[in-house]
Amino acid sequence: MKKVKMGLSVVLLALLAACSGGGGKKVLIMSSGKISVSEDQKTITLDPGTTHNEKEIDLGSGEKITLTVKSPDGSKTYDVTENGHYLLNLKTDTLVGGVVRYGNSGIPTSLSNEQVDHIIDSTRQLMAGQNASDANKTYFLPPFVIKKITTEEGSKIVGPYNAIPRSVDVDQSGKTQEVYKFVTNKQTRETLDDLTKQRQKAQQ
Repeated sequence: MKKVKMGLSVVLLALLAACSGGGGKKVLIMSSGKISVSEDQKTITLDPGTTHNEKEIDLGSGEKITLTVKSPDGSKTYDVTENGHYLLNLKTDTLVGGVVRYGNSGIPTSLSNEQVDHIIDSTRQLMAGQNASDANKTYFLPPFVIKKITTEEGSKIVGPYNAIPRSVDVDQSGKTQEVYKFVTNKQTRETLDDLTKQRQKAQQ
């Protein structure tokens, strides 16, 4: 069967289309513009811009904590009620992503035409928020939305401009560290366009 070489496009979209403890409350903030956090880590000030920034805050465990985000448009609050690893999207674009599936042979660099078609369709649905779910570990976060991604201690959330780790930690029980990759809808759309063009070339 003919295979389509896709490189990074396959890696990115396969992650987004993939289907399928906690150690306190951690919130990874992704923003468009500068962000500053108060000493008690409960107040976030956003200075809107075009530069991507990330900052993770550790809120410990225990009772509910309310975060306040201040920006020129006013203030908005977010309740962090349970232990887990959260993602707070303060970008101007929607973030989409999901868990990285690490196998014994690593992430594939080639897929059949049928697999590529399935990835394209699934990713388009995810960009519209149609197949995002906790069960599938796929996520759709519009601007100024917070979401608990996982309760696994030691999990890692990778942002739009950071590379996915080539390998992950495995604890003494054989459990693999959870890694989640997120990108913007704009990046996903551009990757889909490239993938579609390569798919068309492969059919010629």
